[in-house]
Amino acid sequence: MSDSNRPTHEQITRRAYEIFIERGRPEGCDLEHWLEAEKQLRAAGQGQTKNATPVSANTAPSTTPTPVRATQPAATSNGRSSGNGKPAAPRAAARK
Repeated sequence: MSDSNRPTHEQITRRAYEIFIERGRPEGCDLEHWLEAEKQLRAAGQGQTKNATPVSANTAPSTTPTPVRATQPAATSNGRSSGNGKPAAPRAAARK
């Protein structure tokens, strides 16, 4: 395959993200989505003629964020302060 038909990193990233969304945002399938996107784009590139304009030439830069693994929400408090905002002073040793 010539370099003109090889999908760019950005094109693969964009298509992999689309696949991720289409499949319901499953976790842990990043490589599978990447390989599928690359396969699809290479297949589409083989159908292009020699004088065809590359897909990336007329597309705007991607503004689609890269998928990020969701984090667990932090434990919430009741909003009350647990002191005066200063760190707790070390306790003195018990006297004998």
